[in-house]
Amino acid sequence: MVSLALASYEDIRTKSVTNAVWWIFSAGLLMMLFERRDVWVSYVPESILAVGIQELIMCRVYGRADSHAFSCCAVFLCLTGPGLEGHIMHMSLALVMLSAVQFLRGNIARGLKLKRPVPFIPYIALSFIIPVIIPHIFMPQIY
Repeated sequence: MVSLALASYEDIRTKSVTNAVWWIFSAGLLMMLFERRDVWVSYVPESILAVGIQELIMCRVYGRADSHAFSCCAVFLCLTGPGLEGHIMHMSLALVMLSAVQFLRGNIARGLKLKRPVPFIPYIALSFIIPVIIPHIFMPQIY
């Protein structure tokens, strides 16, 4: 979460995010991966698929930093249980939140393009908090 908060701040402030943020996030994910060696068979292929989709396909839809953020979140979701379904829900929620806020602000032009670009990582971070972090806090026995 710290990496997403830093990325959000940097995205809002400079409209770009340094790769160092993603290296920090990735280091934490690697520690989680080595901690959960018993589930590598099921979670590693899901993680690779999710990252591949983000980094090879979805990076053309939104910025590279946004695809890095989604990739890190996807690996976390694959390692903690929600898996690819959780990743797809997370992506959908982020896009719905961005669309709703930008629609209300009158920032959507024809062809559903944004009139003015806006930082997307804060939406990614917020949509990650809602379905992932909050249930971990209030219902830790389930996860």
